[in-house]
Amino acid sequence: MNDQIKTLNTYFWNVGNDIADIRLLAEGALALYEGDASPLHPLGMRNHEEVAASAFDTIGTALYDLRKRIAEMQESHLGVTIRQTADAKSE
Repeated sequence: MNDQIKTLNTYFWNVGNDIADIRLLAEGALALYEGDASPLHPLGMRNHEEVAASAFDTIGTALYDLRKRIAEMQESHLGVTIRQTADAKSE
């Protein structure tokens, strides 16, 4: 039983690290979207590339949605980890 708990704890630790890494990647993509890439939308509009400008907006929407979902995953994971830690201490 103790080995199973250690294995589960290792799994949760690894998942938590992976979620944090994924969140950092999404935050980096959003930083580029909001910063270096932000001139792409007006550039597309000025050059009558409305489809490209719209696609750029859609990418931004997807990135913001992704960030929100990752944050929710991270919060949920933390809650489960805290509950499991409390349960393990009470056993």
